[in-house]
Amino acid sequence: MTISLLVRFWREFLILLLAGLLCLSLVIHDRQSNKIDLIKLSHKQEATELRANYEAKARQIESENYEKTINAINEAKIREQVIVADNADARAAVNSLSDTIDKLASNAQTDAEYRIEYAATTGQLLKECSGSITELAKAADGHVNDIRLLQQSRR
Repeated sequence: MTISLLVRFWREFLILLLAGLLCLSLVIHDRQSNKIDLIKLSHKQEATELRANYEAKARQIESENYEKTINAINEAKIREQVIVADNADARAAVNSLSDTIDKLASNAQTDAEYRIEYAATTGQLLKECSGSITELAKAADGHVNDIRLLQQSRR
């Protein structure tokens, strides 16, 4: 009897089977479409997070560089104040030494033995000053080289 019903209503069963398969394929397609949409959303979210992390890191690096620059400027100003103070002290010492030399030169005009001592002392002082100036020039050249190295490394 089932076979006779099947033969008799084969078209209806076929239509019913095809309709069921169509519904099944629509459900499968909808699930796949939802999965694709979910993958797209997760990808978009990951890209947004990466972009946000990149921008945060860039701002952090920029902030650190800004802070380092400010610290370097502050340290340079402190060193500049020390240099100005040392220069003022050195200038006062030079002026005092200049006054002393003028007094000694006036004394040397009257005493021959004193002139000999004065000439020897002046020669010794000239040697020491020349050595100090040479060392100062060497240090200055080293500083210029360091500055050029820093400038070239920042390019």
